[in-house]
Amino acid sequence: MNKKLDTKLELNDIKQTRTKRKTVPFRDSAIDKITKTTTEFGAKKYVAYNFDVSKGSSLKGLMIKFYKQTEKKSFVLSFWFNNRNEYYIVGTYPNLRCKEVEKICLDLASTHQDDRGLWIKNPNKTRADEKRLVDKPDTTKPKGYSINEIIEAYCGAEIPGEEIERGFSKDRKDGYRASKSCRSWFRYMAGYNHRQSLVEFDEDEDGYGIHKFKPNKHLRVNAPTSWRDLFRKYPPGKGILKDRVYWNRRKKKTYTIPASKNRSIYDSDLGKSLISDLKPGDVESWVKNLSSMEVKKEYVRVFITLWIFARKKGWLGTNPGDCPFFDNKVFIKKERQKEDPYKNTIVNQSEFKLFWECSEELSEQFPWKAELHQFMILTALRKQEALKVKKSYINWKKRIIDIPRGIEKNRKHDQTIVITPELEVLIHNILDIGNRPGLEFYKMKDHNWLFGTRKWSAQKYFNKEFKNSSKARLGGDENYVPELRALMRAKSGDPELLYSSKVLRKTYITLSKQRNDGRSDKVKYLSRHSSEQILEQHYDKPSIDTIRGYAEKTSEVFSFIQRRSA
Repeated sequence: MNKKLDTKLELNDIKQTRTKRKTVPFRDSAIDKITKTTTEFGAKKYVAYNFDVSKGSSLKGLMIKFYKQTEKKSFVLSFWFNNRNEYYIVGTYPNLRCKEVEKICLDLASTHQDDRGLWIKNPNKTRADEKRLVDKPDTTKPKGYSINEIIEAYCGAEIPGEEIERGFSKDRKDGYRASKSCRSWFRYMAGYNHRQSLVEFDEDEDGYGIHKFKPNKHLRVNAPTSWRDLFRKYPPGKGILKDRVYWNRRKKKTYTIPASKNRSIYDSDLGKSLISDLKPGDVESWVKNLSSMEVKKEYVRVFITLWIFARKKGWLGTNPGDCPFFDNKVFIKKERQKEDPYKNTIVNQSEFKLFWECSEELSEQFPWKAELHQFMILTALRKQEALKVKKSYINWKKRIIDIPRGIEKNRKHDQTIVITPELEVLIHNILDIGNRPGLEFYKMKDHNWLFGTRKWSAQKYFNKEFKNSSKARLGGDENYVPELRALMRAKSGDPELLYSSKVLRKTYITLSKQRNDGRSDKVKYLSRHSSEQILEQHYDKPSIDTIRGYAEKTSEVFSFIQRRSA
């Protein structure tokens, strides 16, 4: 007999396969009671506790994980997003207490859940975006530094929160200014002041200017320890040089040495204004009463330097525009300038022998100075370049003089000068100066400079630091030039004969062109010019006799011209 099957399903209890989490009250005191002694880990690394909260609470899904090894208690929020269970780490206890966690969860619920309590945004992604994306600060605004602060930073003083600079950087090119340029720029920026007496400039091996602080014994001021210390000793307005009045006891007269008409930017009201607010009119007003046209132009260049420096540092914002002082935007009333009589002057061939004879005659009175001028005319070196030549640069084996790029004006490449028979004679004459009475120190092995100084004393004789410094070399030729010019005029019988050290390089280049068929492409290797155009524009200065020869040769075309009969 067939039995009818029952259509009803069998009712059995569902077996729990997962251990149900323990619950604890959402209180700090309850969390404190969770310890190793009260927790059974078994083989687990951590045990999770759910919080006893209502289903509609913003704390729904919040648990605390207690780790066996570290005993760390971590708040973790479990939530359902895009059909997937995710976990959000709120923080660790007791760094975060229940009150703070409740506030965080409430904020998450308001920003990441809809009205029904469903998660519409993933808080883990929000956290990742916060680390990855930040609000871009408004970099278009300048930082608000004054001109005086820019001057301090440009010299090398520290500005809080900013990177320290070496000081006196070039405007557009890499590298730093030479010592002469550093000295001038500092005078215009912060000189005409006692602070100028506390710093001196020299050059390193690359030809870049380096500073050294020194004391002023007359003012009883110690050497500054830094640029910041220098500007602290002499803040704006303190130490400005004034008219110097002194009494001459021998002549029983009072003399006044007037202070310079020029003044430093640092000691002015203009220096206290913002660099970002500086306009061409401000600079025009500043330079109006300065001493000369050249000084006014130099001050404009200094303002350009300060503006460019501030821009390179990012202190003018990301969009400061072009420098407001470029392209003659600063109006300077032109003054009638005296024409430089030496601009187009050279020592012509007829005067060359006279120049040499007079130099030889003055050598005893002016050792090294006379030879310096002879050396310049045979090598086409500028005076500042020739003064820096060391004995070690002479290579007798290869018969050349190596000129490192740190000496050269442009500092781009090392240069070489060929030692001709005439130059060899001159170099030996220079090295023999050490045989003269009182100049024996020049023969010392550690005296580096080709042109030495006569400002030597017994105290400095064994001072290695002094002998290696620029103070051990020839300083200048101010006294020698008038003597040589007067002697040349007396021997030639020409009271208007012109001579200056600046004509020597022009003389060599002009003679070289005449001897090399006017080939600038050949002469540039002797003058060490990078381009032929500069050589032809500034240095080819033929004498009036040479120009007369050119004119007469051209005029032969018009030889048919005759004078009319009466």
